[in-house]
Amino acid sequence: MTHDVLDEPAPRLSTDAVRRLAEKHWGVTGDVTPLSSERDANFLVAGGHVLKVANPAESRALVEMEVAAMAHVAATAPDLPVPRTVPAGGEDIVAITDDGGRACLARLITTVPGEQLEGQVVTEDLAEQVGAATARTARALRGFFHPAAASRELDWEVTALPRVAARWGLTADDPLHPVVERVSAALPRLASLPSGIHHADVTLTNLLASDRRITGVIDFGDLHFTADVADLAVALTSVLRNTSETQVATPWELAAATLRGYQRLRPLSHAEVEVLGELVLSRLVLGTLISRGRAAAHPDNTAYITQYDDANTRTTTELARLSPPELARRLHRLAGTGAAAPGDDVADRRAAAMGGAVAPLFYDQPLQIVGGEGPWLTAADGRRYLDAYNNVAVVGHADPVVVQRVGRQLGRLNTHSRYLHPEVVELAERIVATMPDGLDTVLFTTSGTEANELAWRLATEWTGGTGALIAEHAYHGTTRWMADLSSNEWPPGHRPEAVGTFRAPLAGVDLSADATTAMVRAAWQDVRGTGHRPALLLADSGFTSEGVHDAPRSYVEGLRDGAHAEGALWLADEVQIGYGRTGPAMWRFAASGAVPDLVTLGKPMGAGYPIGAVVTRREVVDRFAGRWEYFSTFAATPAAAAAGNAVLDVLEDRRLPEKALVTGSHLARRLRELSATTDLLGDVRAFGLVAGVDVVDRPTARRLLQALVSRGALAGLTGPRGDVLKVRPPLVWDESHVDVFAAALAGAVEDASRRG
Repeated sequence: MTHDVLDEPAPRLSTDAVRRLAEKHWGVTGDVTPLSSERDANFLVAGGHVLKVANPAESRALVEMEVAAMAHVAATAPDLPVPRTVPAGGEDIVAITDDGGRACLARLITTVPGEQLEGQVVTEDLAEQVGAATARTARALRGFFHPAAASRELDWEVTALPRVAARWGLTADDPLHPVVERVSAALPRLASLPSGIHHADVTLTNLLASDRRITGVIDFGDLHFTADVADLAVALTSVLRNTSETQVATPWELAAATLRGYQRLRPLSHAEVEVLGELVLSRLVLGTLISRGRAAAHPDNTAYITQYDDANTRTTTELARLSPPELARRLHRLAGTGAAAPGDDVADRRAAAMGGAVAPLFYDQPLQIVGGEGPWLTAADGRRYLDAYNNVAVVGHADPVVVQRVGRQLGRLNTHSRYLHPEVVELAERIVATMPDGLDTVLFTTSGTEANELAWRLATEWTGGTGALIAEHAYHGTTRWMADLSSNEWPPGHRPEAVGTFRAPLAGVDLSADATTAMVRAAWQDVRGTGHRPALLLADSGFTSEGVHDAPRSYVEGLRDGAHAEGALWLADEVQIGYGRTGPAMWRFAASGAVPDLVTLGKPMGAGYPIGAVVTRREVVDRFAGRWEYFSTFAATPAAAAAGNAVLDVLEDRRLPEKALVTGSHLARRLRELSATTDLLGDVRAFGLVAGVDVVDRPTARRLLQALVSRGALAGLTGPRGDVLKVRPPLVWDESHVDVFAAALAGAVEDASRRG
């Protein structure tokens, strides 16, 4: 639109002239009622149509664009209630002459039911509907293109404020001048934001409603190419500066509701919300400036032109009280696009609020990690670290498949699992499909700890026992009972009477089936001596807390037979070692050919979203169900199940378990080569993509770990004495990552040697 459109008076047509035009060109007859308009002439005809006569200065290309946009919406979103163009003898646009002899373009469109929202009381519910209508309209116009949009200049466009201010001669002493200055500084940011052709005028004036429900979106006359967030800013402005005499919600409540409705359909980015408040101010000030100029130029239309002046002033004053950062911060809270700011005092604040020594951090100089991508983590200072430790991010940090599937599910529904939901069922079926025959039932939990706790309850109900066996330096969780079943967590002098221990498959231990069975049965005798019957033998299939040990088939069979001989069940804890870390079989116990009674899953199962599971035989669950019911509020919510399914998708589609064997073989080779060159490192135990490297002593191990961090790689320590370097990276590692880690470790060995 050129400036001439606002300067040129609207078309002048008598009701008789409109009646004749409607009948001649469209065959429509009936009463004619003039409708208010800023620059065009609109008439209600026969109650079901509107004759729109464009301003004489309007170009045909822009009218054609409006017609084409409405047709596009009708095709892409037939359920969106917008007017439809009525052809006249095969033509959508008819050239006419107004009563003053000026050439104009006319169209006939259908009406949409409802009453204009402007002036009605705007509740939070109604504001949310406005946000949704804006997003629906924007979504319906996706993919629409018209050449006229690229060159259109529209005074109402939020980016036009500097130009409009100059046009209307805004002076430096005008109270609006500081607002124009701050908005002008923000406008360049729009160049990098998602954009398209938008309605750009989804306002209370152009929204119709019936019984407080929006029934129509009208008036595509301001169509132009702009940023998506600018389109939203127009709608948000209209809600905030609504002209109702009764205000039942604060501006911030209305803003929050508008954003809720919009983001249910079209989530906003941080960058979009960062500029949104400035765009609202732009629209408000544009309204005031244009009103000033047009009221003076068209005194006969003053009531229409100035109808929003008071509301614009009120809202501008309210928002401009906040600086740009303050306004952005407020909107980020409402949109959910904010985040806690990193800072130098985070460690002190954490210690004060989160228990201090009871929840220690890694490393002498704790890292403030703020981002992750694949096998890399990024600290607040911008430094990247190769992650050689986190099995939670089994498919890599911030994997797009997981992010997308979980995010989409969170946007639809996330509630407890006592409703039917296909994500949960699909995940259960897929897990069962990875298990040996007989392990046919999945019970979901929120963590590996909870999975082990539930498995304990299943075992005690099945066996009637109360005693357990664990490895000498095991870890199975953090609840009160799981802490008793986690010997590596026991403080000095702590030894639960119902718990016995057995030796992990260490060097020097007889690992034959008979010897292992005898070892287990002897441990059970110790438990029986305290008055407890055997119920469950728990074993981490990778013995990771013991320093990472690969148990041979004979040893695993001995554990199973030793448990069953005493009437106990055998639990394979796959929380640390499972999910394809040791190959395509998915679970480490599978290498033995022995079938556990219970399998527990956790950590990597949801790639960071809390979810765990117990897999067992249906008969075990049925026995438990005879007396008990199991329910955990957050176990297998739809979003958690979506995370679980996404993880399986990535593992399968990228063949990560198969690749773990190749990458793991390279890792083992590089670690053994390095170990052979230094007295600081000893035995290297590696299978799949996990390794334990003996270090000469605990102090050296700690120095080595800190030196490794300083060289940009993250690992951990494990083992009974804390002198085993644990390497357990995300499965997205390839051989290049192994080489980076090996080089960092070689440098760390040199550093630790010098410091020693």
